[in-house]
Amino acid sequence: MSRDASPLTNISGFERHGIDLDDGHVSYQVGGVTGPAVILLHGASLDNGSITWRQVAEDLSRDHRVYTPDLPKHGASWPWRARADQRGLESVVIDLMDAWGVGSASLVGLSMGAAVALGTALNNPERVDALVLAACGGIQDRVRAHEISYLSLRAPISWALTRLQSPKALEDFARSKLPYADDVTDQDVDFLARAYRVEYGSKRRGGGHLFSDWNRFEVGFRRMRTNFMPRMEELRRPTLFLHGDRDDAVPLALAEEAARRTLLGRIQVIEGASHFLPQDHPVETVRAVREFLEEIER
Repeated sequence: MSRDASPLTNISGFERHGIDLDDGHVSYQVGGVTGPAVILLHGASLDNGSITWRQVAEDLSRDHRVYTPDLPKHGASWPWRARADQRGLESVVIDLMDAWGVGSASLVGLSMGAAVALGTALNNPERVDALVLAACGGIQDRVRAHEISYLSLRAPISWALTRLQSPKALEDFARSKLPYADDVTDQDVDFLARAYRVEYGSKRRGGGHLFSDWNRFEVGFRRMRTNFMPRMEELRRPTLFLHGDRDDAVPLALAEEAARRTLLGRIQVIEGASHFLPQDHPVETVRAVREFLEEIER
């Protein structure tokens, strides 16, 4: 098996490739032949380029050129020698776009991936055409139980918990804890349960932390190190904030406030969806992303 062989089944119709950057190796998939470029950025922890955005990628590849990387220290993107924090991941996105010959693209992200997409748009506006920010990270000053979260993520015991986590518990979470929409199939749930286990195995083999560098280094002692809310007025790209009304990680009110502050922003709420809305409400997520991109590309 080559270094760029996927630890999961590749997205249907996509090809997997890899590239060596200054700080390490990045594996990615690409699908679609022509059309506007779209880059799909996954979330932190047990996620990679084959999990969260799989169904969105398959749909968009019909008329877009779609790139879905495993961000460093996720999926097959090992080894990685630097911090994969907010600043580091923004740099990776630009480096990948340069390597792909993509001058500008629409960025679609979940949670950590949304924070990276948002930061990329604010700091490199000429490289971004539009944004879809699902369960957007990077727009809050503090997370729930902030000090406890900080200590839990940074304390040495957190590494032991990473090593001792039960793969079965992760699979049980996928099968029983997400508020799946009625149209989610048993096959979708089976895929997700299997994907969580495989991603956990990848992190253990690579020496990574269960909760990813972004969580570990962006959650500061008293507040988040990255909070783009005060900069939202600077954003000049069409932006869809996509949020579940059952999101217990990023309060819906924050996404609504961010959308109000953004010149070309709007919010769409998916009822019954959690923080992992592309996983537990994939059909509605696919529809929302497609309708938004079709509107701004007319």
